[in-house]
Amino acid sequence: MSTEATLVAHVILDSPLPQLDHAFDYKVPERLLESIAVGQKVVVPLRSGRRMCDAWVIGLSKTSSFSGNLVDVESIVSEVALLPPDLYALARTVADRQAGSAVDVLRLAIPPRYVRAEKAYLTHRNSDELSESSVSTSASRVSTADQKLESPEFSRGDKVSWIFDGGVACLGENAWVPSWCHAYAQLAAQALSRGESIILCVPDFRDIALMQFALTFFVDEERVCRVDAGLAGAQRYTNYLRILEDSPVVVLGNRSSIYAPVFNLGVIALWDAADESFAEPLAPYAHSRDIALIRQASAECTLVFGAHVLSPEVARLLTLGYVTDISSPVDEKISGRPIIVTDDLAPEISDDAEHNRSSSRIPASVVIAARKAITQGPVLIQVARPGYSGALRCKSCKYKACCENCSGPLRLESKNATPACKWCARLAPRWQCSQCHSTAFSYGAPGNEKTAEDLGRAFPGVPVILVDASRPVETLEHVPSLVIATPGTEPLARGGYESIIILDGETTLSREGLDTDADALRVWLNAASLAAKNAPVFIAGTGVTLGHVMRDRQENCYVLSLLTERETLSLPPATRVALISGSRESVASVESALTGIPRRSVMGPVPGADGSSRLILTFDYKDGAAVAKALRALVIKTATTSKKPAGSDGPQPRILRLNVRMDDTALRGVN
Repeated sequence: MSTEATLVAHVILDSPLPQLDHAFDYKVPERLLESIAVGQKVVVPLRSGRRMCDAWVIGLSKTSSFSGNLVDVESIVSEVALLPPDLYALARTVADRQAGSAVDVLRLAIPPRYVRAEKAYLTHRNSDELSESSVSTSASRVSTADQKLESPEFSRGDKVSWIFDGGVACLGENAWVPSWCHAYAQLAAQALSRGESIILCVPDFRDIALMQFALTFFVDEERVCRVDAGLAGAQRYTNYLRILEDSPVVVLGNRSSIYAPVFNLGVIALWDAADESFAEPLAPYAHSRDIALIRQASAECTLVFGAHVLSPEVARLLTLGYVTDISSPVDEKISGRPIIVTDDLAPEISDDAEHNRSSSRIPASVVIAARKAITQGPVLIQVARPGYSGALRCKSCKYKACCENCSGPLRLESKNATPACKWCARLAPRWQCSQCHSTAFSYGAPGNEKTAEDLGRAFPGVPVILVDASRPVETLEHVPSLVIATPGTEPLARGGYESIIILDGETTLSREGLDTDADALRVWLNAASLAAKNAPVFIAGTGVTLGHVMRDRQENCYVLSLLTERETLSLPPATRVALISGSRESVASVESALTGIPRRSVMGPVPGADGSSRLILTFDYKDGAAVAKALRALVIKTATTSKKPAGSDGPQPRILRLNVRMDDTALRGVN
């Protein structure tokens, strides 16, 4: 080493270039010696100093391994150390596992800085002391209703799968939440009472709202820190600053909350980890479930995977003995569970001859049972598709109506809307059948609006409530109403639904993907969990196999059988998978880059019309580190090998020509 620096800052540059994903050394000038600290964001010069770049300080020392003269750190962006050492270590581990960059992980973990919010927080930090009480006195308002759950006490380091049987719990007068929210709120109170922090990671804003409401009955509200995109940027940044304090907190959020650098992490609890919202769409594409496993191993905290049905990924952990199942046996669970009936058993609801199966989407017996139930409270109808009609056909020849621009299927968003393409969204006001040239079309698969129109006539005088992504509703009163909702948007009815009807099972099961059956079970059981005590749940279109599985409540056994099939076929989650895409030249070099590394299978390369190519690898978990390292080296190589187009003058920008997505569910949606 040759440097006169009194202090050396080891930094990681905030740059998307993969070749810069390593530590750089800079000299700390005398003017910054008293203020620089590990975890701060700084500004450093690049190359000759003509360009500046943000960077994170990951270490300070008196020496450097660099043999040349070190350049000075230019300035400090913020005096607050936003990057604790544990968070950087987590980011490095996640990036190495995913063949990505640590700085990409940090962009997901640390919210953007808001100077005004930071100044206000620092000014009032000393005066705004948090309450010393970790459990609110409002916990005494918890009801002793039939659905009351007592969360088990876990030992530190436990890793458990907790399958809930559904139902809603009453926390007080007209205060209802799903039973899992009740249990998770108790987990939070228990963690705070031990002086530990807890991270509650849930799929979306609906779950966040319900979980936050449940926490108000158990935990001091000042202890709860939300970190989700639903907050204003300044509020989210302020909450992140609160998380950095040396006091236990409850962190509540969606997938990015798994990175929260809390004080004395004691519990990580994920709800419904198989939900697609936990799959990160941004590089390095790490799933929240995998990050939770990595973090649990380093922090030695308790890890809880809660759901209404096992996912294949958690089932694998169970079969390995890495995770323990704490769910009660079926015959020991609370009474009053929903009565699930599939379409082939619908006549068993009543013996009346009038209730025999009809030719409509809902058997007559189910409609009559729903009419009886709706006099007591709300009835939920789950429909697979939003809009008025999911597909249109020619009224004359029945040929499907296609877009003239991209040949995609036409659909109707509402009854009086203009037909629009499902793929490119182009309107088709003058559509004409390509086969018989007719301009009249008929409705195909009905959406939630068409279903509401049809069922509104079957339930005269009953309010009809449409719920989907564009019309969100979180909670409903327990009054007679017909709720038509798409999967995942079902609102909570106080006291539960008196009846639930799930339609279009065949549509749910027709989706392409490895986890189609498991996802269908999850979607159906999530909806069924909102039923009131002993309420009937009818599911149409399950097919024979899943119909018997649902009837006998053997969903978890079925998922375990799916895992056995995956092991035979060497498919995720029995193996890991890497999806590599890029130019044909770079993808063709993958095989040679992985020489000597065991692989289960290689699918491709498959050429694309735009000159790109795609390749899929499956490999064992024990070989994951070697595969990731080799692929990362190849990404860096392709990024640093630029070819200037013939006849071009001047410098050309370097581009990332190889994309690697390492994820246990990367085959989902690959056509």
